[in-house]
Amino acid sequence: MTHPPRFMQTILAAPQEDSPRLRYANWLDCCGNPLGEFIRLQCFLAHEPDLDRERREQELLAEFREAWAEALEDQVDWMSFRRGFVEEVALTDRQLIRHGPLIFRMTPVLDVHLKTDGRRLDTLPALPGIKHTVFLDVSSQELGDDGIRKLADAPMLIHVHGLNLGSNFISDDGLAALADSPRLASLRELYLNDNPITDEGIRQLVLSEMIDRLDLLDIRHTDVGGEGIENLQGVLGDRLLY
Repeated sequence: MTHPPRFMQTILAAPQEDSPRLRYANWLDCCGNPLGEFIRLQCFLAHEPDLDRERREQELLAEFREAWAEALEDQVDWMSFRRGFVEEVALTDRQLIRHGPLIFRMTPVLDVHLKTDGRRLDTLPALPGIKHTVFLDVSSQELGDDGIRKLADAPMLIHVHGLNLGSNFISDDGLAALADSPRLASLRELYLNDNPITDEGIRQLVLSEMIDRLDLLDIRHTDVGGEGIENLQGVLGDRLLY
């Protein structure tokens, strides 16, 4: 399903807010479109659980999901609706390179799960016209330091506020490449768990401009020792997970 531009533009401009979505829901009600009810239900359930509303939500999804998701069906591997729209997608790097700009114009995507072999990471596209940021999950892809170096050059990183790199065989060299990236000015959450990073890598990270912008850093199940944790706590305090 495609949405009228006058509504979609306001939703894309403020994807975290309910009010543009609810205004669209009112218009859909006037057209007799069940998507209006679905938007209101999911907006309500995002803030408060309700068993009856959850049942109705699932009824609407079972009946209309195929029609509502049709425009994106061939462009992603899977998708999830939140507050009435597709907000979460999983796709390959090829799909993102080919369809990314269009996908982000069609729906307020906030979470991207990326499947990649690491070879095309530096060609992930910038997304012209997109004002909001996204959470990029590239965990458990076995990218290694070479893959992370390519990712650090990806134009798409300028749109990323959260980056999950857990379980990717990243060492201190890969962390250094990431810390030196000029494309991570929007980054606020970084997940490095389950990687062979040591205190040496942490020393380099603490000296980077990135560290002061982070609201959360996850280094659980790494090789970071007491010195590295102490250095990070001096900067991040309780924003550090270890």
